[in-house]
Amino acid sequence: MRPVRRGAAAVLAAGLLLGAAAAGCGTSGAGTRQAASDPTLPNAVDPATVAGLETVTRTESDARRRLFTAYPVVPGAGPLTARLARAVADLTEPYERETGTDRGPPGALVPELNLQWTLTAASANVVGVRLASWKSQGAGAGETRRTYWYDGRAGRAVGSSALVRGEYGLGRLADRVRARIGAKADPRRVTADAATFASMAFNEDGDLVVEFSDHSVAPDAPGRVAVALSASEFEPLLSDLGRRARAASLAARPGLALGPETTGPETTGPETTGPETTGPDATGGRLPGEGARTPSGRVDCAVARCVALTFDDGPGPDTPRLLDELARADVRATFFVVGSSASARPEVLRRAVREGHEIGDHTRDHRDLTRLTPIQVHTELQQTQDAVRKITGRAPALLRPPYGASNGVVADVARSLGLVQSPGTVDTLDWRDRDASAVAARAVAGARPGAVIVMRDVFGPTVDAVPRIAARLKAEGYTLVTVSELLAAGRPGAGDRAAGR
Repeated sequence: MRPVRRGAAAVLAAGLLLGAAAAGCGTSGAGTRQAASDPTLPNAVDPATVAGLETVTRTESDARRRLFTAYPVVPGAGPLTARLARAVADLTEPYERETGTDRGPPGALVPELNLQWTLTAASANVVGVRLASWKSQGAGAGETRRTYWYDGRAGRAVGSSALVRGEYGLGRLADRVRARIGAKADPRRVTADAATFASMAFNEDGDLVVEFSDHSVAPDAPGRVAVALSASEFEPLLSDLGRRARAASLAARPGLALGPETTGPETTGPETTGPETTGPDATGGRLPGEGARTPSGRVDCAVARCVALTFDDGPGPDTPRLLDELARADVRATFFVVGSSASARPEVLRRAVREGHEIGDHTRDHRDLTRLTPIQVHTELQQTQDAVRKITGRAPALLRPPYGASNGVVADVARSLGLVQSPGTVDTLDWRDRDASAVAARAVAGARPGAVIVMRDVFGPTVDAVPRIAARLKAEGYTLVTVSELLAAGRPGAGDRAAGR
């Protein structure tokens, strides 16, 4: 075994022991609130508790850059969707300009921008959404943090500075943060303005968490700087929205009451429907369009001409429609899910499994795993394993590293979790060409016995292409199966990269 692998395994084992010890010191949160031993971690609400919530996802990868962004669409909060879409554009547009033409030298890491979201509150008429982005190079390299709040009473989305009472509140808050920040940062950089106080939320105890983007208040020290203020320090400074946001954050059982959709600026997100049409209970335990399909018989791919259709990055708004198309075609597929999106749409995963499809691990946050430490890689994989097991009763057996990026560390961690890597053999480039005809043509042209075709169910044109892909491949004598069925004859081991046959 190579030295790098021994080192990765040793670091991983030590880190897991430390993590287990830290977890043992914590307490379990009530309801859907998540316990955290670090008081500067904002409260995190289970997105599955918000009926009808969808995730808008964008992904791309080429020799110039890697990009993955996601943000939620909350029914009844149109202005929040618009505000989040603008915030994402403010991050992605400069990155695209920086990486528009330059390609690094051979062997250099490709630039990466990754943006994730967390619900910090979702109760009564208040929603809080925290956006955290990580950028690998150029201006603003490091992590940025922004938290936005939706005030359903006023029908508007605002930044975190609206949690306090105007300039007076910001000024007094800045004084308190300077006094608490100590050696973590330069107190002189904690200025009383909205740009500095761009990310504020409440922890599970109701303390006010004030966090800063990398290099903003500590220019010479990378990493997150945050403080947690007790109620006596900030309560007199809260605005009406701030008080309601704190109450929403402390709600043991989140429950939104936003009423009908409030029209906001034009957005790039999908249309969404309310809880009466998106939950499994609304149709007798089935999602809209779901039939009584049962899995077809298994296939011996040592004999049949097998091809596996796979879908990455979901579930997304179009995934239920994709399941409808696969059911009509009597085709089983494999879904490599992003853990954060899977947690937001558990009913979609349950339906996929009921209908005979396979669920694979595409990591929690869609990071380039080759940039991460062994502990971080393990966390990315394990959290998705846990999420899928909780939803479906079974953890994935397959891993598809984002961007196909893998190394010895990733292989070691995958092996420790019993995961076989499946990078795929045919990329339809549907992230680039949002055209159903082009996607179908690439899928069919690349098909060979043992091929694993890569698509993404977060794009509508990809779903549109599936009926013609299935029909043309069947007409050419192919049998469409899951990846595990395809790989069964080769018996790959945990940690191995098994692209196909």
